[in-house]
Amino acid sequence: MDEQYRQWRRRVLDSNQGGDDVQQHRRLSYEDFKASVMQGDDGGRLLDYVNSKVIFQAGVDFESRPMVVFSASGLPSPAKVDYDRLLNLIIFRLDQFVESDYTVVMLTSGAQHNPSWNWLTKAYRRLDRKYRKNVKRVYVIFGKIVSPKFFAKVTWVDTLSQLATMVPLSQISIPAPVSEHNAKVDAGARAGGGGEGALLAPPPLNALNESLAFGVPLAALMRRGNHVVLPRPVRECIAFLRRHGAATEGVFRRSPPSTALRAAKAAYNGGQAVDLSLGGGVHVAAVLLKLFFRELPAPVFGNDGDYAVVRALPVAGKSAGSPQTDQADQQMDDLRARYVADVVLPQLVRETRLLLCFTAALLACVARNAVTTRMTAFNLAVVWAPNLARSASPVADVAMCCAGPGAASVGAVVQIMVSSFDLVFAAAELPAILGAGFSGGDCVEAVLDVVDRMNQEGDGFAGLEINSSPPPLPPRAEALGSASSSNSSNDDDDSSRISRQQ
Repeated sequence: MDEQYRQWRRRVLDSNQGGDDVQQHRRLSYEDFKASVMQGDDGGRLLDYVNSKVIFQAGVDFESRPMVVFSASGLPSPAKVDYDRLLNLIIFRLDQFVESDYTVVMLTSGAQHNPSWNWLTKAYRRLDRKYRKNVKRVYVIFGKIVSPKFFAKVTWVDTLSQLATMVPLSQISIPAPVSEHNAKVDAGARAGGGGEGALLAPPPLNALNESLAFGVPLAALMRRGNHVVLPRPVRECIAFLRRHGAATEGVFRRSPPSTALRAAKAAYNGGQAVDLSLGGGVHVAAVLLKLFFRELPAPVFGNDGDYAVVRALPVAGKSAGSPQTDQADQQMDDLRARYVADVVLPQLVRETRLLLCFTAALLACVARNAVTTRMTAFNLAVVWAPNLARSASPVADVAMCCAGPGAASVGAVVQIMVSSFDLVFAAAELPAILGAGFSGGDCVEAVLDVVDRMNQEGDGFAGLEINSSPPPLPPRAEALGSASSSNSSNDDDDSSRISRQQ
């Protein structure tokens, strides 16, 4: 890509020979090059097409790595599109994933326009080490692409049913030409005695069993009589990451060895002791925590089908950086935090809200060390959102994973919970965890101290007691006049405090 940038800069300079070349040279940054390619001479229409039809994100795989889908059926005609620009746009899209470990799914069937071998060779050479080192697995369906250096990462897949056993297929919006080709392959298999039949989904992750930890409803895991307890994998992973991962570069972004991850997960599901310091260590604990949320039978967000409450999150406009706009930005940040506290959280059941509070405390701790971890509140939101957003629409789920002050999304909600932890959880969750009398001090560290106490006491820890006559807690406000009165019953459940069985 550096060579492409240099060539573009020379062309622009050559076309402006009468101007001040030195000043022009300084102004032509790499971002200018990207903007020029994205805009093109079609106003960015090819960019939109490429990001929706050719290469797009599709949630996360079974190990919580982002999935990038390349669909050959979306490739446009070389007679109508500059394939050099097309390649640049594909690489720009990959730039959004290369800093993290990720998975690639290549759908090679249904293509009406096949690129030349010369173009394919050029594309492979342009994908230097930074694009290849963090891709952990490539699934190629309906095709064969041979590259000796890349072979160890490639899995050849014959049908969508086979792919569904390797990645969460429900998160991928399968193009119609690919589905049609898959039907023909299945028909041929049945005619030849293979009999694969209709598109199959993987079996349920777990049947309800007291010894299981993943894929179990929160009510079954967290309720113990009139107390609420934190699930063992969650409390152990949070405590371990606080001690060993809060300053680790790339925590929650990197993936551990698959064998170590599967072994730790199987041990938790079997009720066995788990030593998180073995195997992948910090990254095993980080991915286990994300997987716990990802595999909940009921998703944290998306149960309503359209994310209506999240989409109504107030958004900030662009600011010029003056003192006046800085003040307006702070006011908007506070407004967004109040909306999350007063409108978004009351839509969730008590167990989910408490689980989010404990987890957000850990993420806030990691974000405080962003200079070392390189994981800001924004970066944490981007990698966490795909594990919390799940609906019947893969396209809607992906759209909910962006973050930033201008986003009304699950990613934005996570970012707000991390960056405004005290404000978001002050009304109900913090009094429930720390006690109504808690005042002053660092709420993040205080919540994590509670997790440590849970681990020290193990099964003897009483948990969060639900009192019949709870002390009064600060009421949640009616944010923007849009909070539903139906949420009030949820808030009654927050009247709880930490106690020990007598």
